[in-house]
Parts: sequence; C-alpha cells; structure tokens
Amino acid sequence: METDTNLMMQFAEGMKYIGMGLVCLAMISAAKGISAIFTTIISCISRNPNVKKDVTTFAFIGGAMVESIALIAFILAFVMLGK
Repeated sequence: METDTNLMMQFAEGMKYIGMGLVCLAMISAAKGISAIFTTIISCISRNPNVKKDVTTFAFIGGAMVESIALIAFILAFVMLGK
C-alpha cells in the first residue's frame, strides 16, 4: 500500500511539470498575440497616419487583455507548483 502512495506522489509530481509546460504554451501564444497586435498597428498607421490616435488606443486595450491572459497563466503556474 505504501508503494502505491509513493507511485501516486511521483505521478503527481510529474504532472505538475507537464502542467507547467502547458502554461508555457499559453504564455507563448500570448506573446504571439501581442506581436500580431503591434504588427497590425504598425501596418495600419503606415497606410493611414490619420488614424494613429484611434488605432493606438484600441491596440493598447487589446494588448492589455492578451497580456492579462499571460499573467493569469503565470500565476496559475506558481499555484500548481505550490501545492
């Protein structure tokens, strides 16, 4: 019975690190989202400089939303490692 408990503890420890890898994927996708937003804003402003103020406001709002997903994933990673 004790070996079963030890095996389950080792399995749970391994699953923590698999979960951390999945959190890293979430952070990578958030970084790609940020780069897509700012690539699009540069393209949009270069085509029509008159919309700079409007587009910049929406870009920073969208960037903040995407970055909040990355921060939530980062906090989730530390919660998983803590338990």
